[in-house]
Parts: sequence; structure tokens; C-alpha cells
Amino acid sequence: MTRRGRAFDLLVAACAAAGTLACRSAAGSNGVAAPGEATAVRRSLEDVFLLSGELTAVRSVSIVTPRSEGPLQIRWMVEDGTDVAEGDRVLEFDAARVIQNIEERRLRLRQAENERESRERTLAADGDHKRVAVDKAEIEAEKARVDAAVPRELRSAVEWRQMQATLLEKKAELEKARLDHRAFQVSSRSDLEVLRRAEEKVRREVETAEQSLASMSVRAPRSGVFLISNFWQWGPEGPRKLQPGDTVWPGFGVASIPDPSAMEVAATLSEVDHGRVTAGMKVRCILDTYPDRTFEGRVEEVRAVAGEPRRMAGGANSASGFPMRISLDRTDPVMRPGLSVRVEVVRQVWTRALVVPRHAVRFEKEQAAVMRKGRTDPTPVRLGGCTPRDCVVEEGLAEGDDVLLP
Repeated sequence: MTRRGRAFDLLVAACAAAGTLACRSAAGSNGVAAPGEATAVRRSLEDVFLLSGELTAVRSVSIVTPRSEGPLQIRWMVEDGTDVAEGDRVLEFDAARVIQNIEERRLRLRQAENERESRERTLAADGDHKRVAVDKAEIEAEKARVDAAVPRELRSAVEWRQMQATLLEKKAELEKARLDHRAFQVSSRSDLEVLRRAEEKVRREVETAEQSLASMSVRAPRSGVFLISNFWQWGPEGPRKLQPGDTVWPGFGVASIPDPSAMEVAATLSEVDHGRVTAGMKVRCILDTYPDRTFEGRVEEVRAVAGEPRRMAGGANSASGFPMRISLDRTDPVMRPGLSVRVEVVRQVWTRALVVPRHAVRFEKEQAAVMRKGRTDPTPVRLGGCTPRDCVVEEGLAEGDDVLLP
């Protein structure tokens, strides 16, 4: 036993013989209680809830899979977290299928052009026949009109009536030829319009396919950090990042380039802790890479629906829970998307509270109580709140009272 330990034992024995007041005085003028005891003191106290999260950008530019008739395979992409400049090549898709589609559509376009040109020639020839038929009918009608215009007294009655009937017949034939010609013109224009529309549709498909081919090589729309998205199909170990060889559908978000000028923190509240953190609470965020720097913020949102595990910085997967969004009062140049953050949520603050250790408080029939030194019965107290280590006493104790620890 050390000299200090022997002195302390003698002090405790002397205190026991002298009584409570002497013990408190012998314990020291600074109010420190003896082992197994604690002194109720007034001080500031915070109820802090700890979380882990990661930095994310408030705004970012998404890079999605280009439009195509089916899924596309990633052939090459830059590494996750690479600094890229605007215009840099960052992603390439396998274009073999797109090239095959272009050739097939170009063949269909040539067939549509040939069909239209052939139909135009056929309709032009048929139109010439229709016009000749109208011209012939006009000549026949004019000839019948001249014959029928001979005065009745110059012809026999039978011949005159025959000429009149012939005139009516030729007029009917002329009208029919004209109607046939007009109907042919309308139908031919309609047929050609259908063929032209079909040809134009195929031409647009060719242009779309050619644009799709150009989009197989993706360039960075802005400067920043290239962040790869998670693969849509999870593996046995959970979500993973996309990589060359993966197949994605059109419109799928392959990557993003965040705007580093405005950052926030994404965290997950476990299901057992749901309700303990709410929007509006102040937070302190400490970057794991810069533990000496603290950034203030507030809880902006705690979603009511639990989400799936997400990929955290370093490749680990977060536990399932309720996603949280935490805003920061300021963004520092050292902040980068994906950096891990320790989040201290300040749920409540007491400026001058009477505090005792939490394990000094016991509950008997839903009534909080403490064992005061020198007494045999528990002293009921009213608590104003507790942290994992301390409790705030609003009634039942005074500053300087000693309580026994179990």
C-alpha cells in the first residue's frame, strides 16, 4: 500500500469517529466526496446524442445512362473520388450494340427511300394515264357537242336524237374521268405522305441512334470530384459501387459530380433510437480527418420511413434506419464528399442545473430517489432529465448534498 493510500485510510477512520460534518470537512475543502459517494453540484450540462455520418453535397450534377433501346454495359470509367475537370472523359459504354442498331436503321432508311421513290414513279405514271383519259374524254365530249349543235331541221329525227344521247354520254364519261383524276390525286398524295412519314420516322431513328453512339463516351459536365453510384443489384455483402462490366438501364444514375461550395451531412438514426432526435436540434460535426475542427449545424430532417443500408466512406455499409439530413452553418474548403463525420446532437442544455451521477438515482415504484449520506431511507427527488452519465435534480436535494453510489 502506498503512503497516500495509508493516509487516506486513516482519514476515513477519523471521519467515521468524528461524524458526518467532520467527514465532509476532512474530504477536502473543494467538496470532493469520498469513494462510493458523490456531491450534488451546480454546473452546465448537455444531453448529447452521438451519431456517425458522412459529408454530401447539397447540389450535384448527375451523370445518367444515355437513351437506348436496351441496357448498356459499362466499358470503362475513372476511379471513384477522382478530381476531374470540365470536359474530361470520365465514362464509356460498350457501343457494339448501338453500332449494330445504327446499321439496321440505315438499311431500313434506304428501303424506305427506295419504296417512296418507286411509289412516286408509279403514281406519276398512273397520273399521266389519268390525265390522258381526261383529255381524251374532253375531246370526245367536244366532238359530241359539235355534232349535237347541228340544227334539228338539218338532220333526221332519229339521227338528231342519237346525237343528243351521245352528247349526254360523253359528258358523263368526261365527268367520270375528271372525278377519277381528282380522286387519284387525293389518294396518291395520301399514299406519298404515309411513305414520307414512315421514311422520316426511320430517319429520326437513325439520328437518335447516331446521337446515342456519340453519348457512349461521357465527358464531365463540370469540374469536381467524380463519385460513382451504387450498383442496382446488391451482392451477398450488400451494396457496392458500379464497376466496368456492369449492365445498367437507360436513365440510371451512374455517377455524380457534387458542388463543393455547399455541403451537408447525411446520417442514419437506428430504429431503436427513432424519436430521440427531431428536426431543429443543434449539432456539432467533427470530421474524422480533422478532429480538432468543429462545425456547427442543425438537424433539418429525420425521415419517417426507414431506408436501406447505404455505402459509407471507406466501403463500409451503414445499418438500416431512418435517414437524416443535417445542414452546416458554413462550408470549409477541407470538406470533401464522402468524408466520415462524428455528429453530436445537442438534445437539451441546462446552464445551471443541480447534477448528480446517473447511477446514484434509483427508481422505487416509478419514483426517483437517492440515498443521502447519513440517512437510512431514500430521499425522493424530481428529475429534470438525464444523460447517459448524469441526472438533473429539480427538487429533493440541495447543492453540496452527498449521495451514496451503489
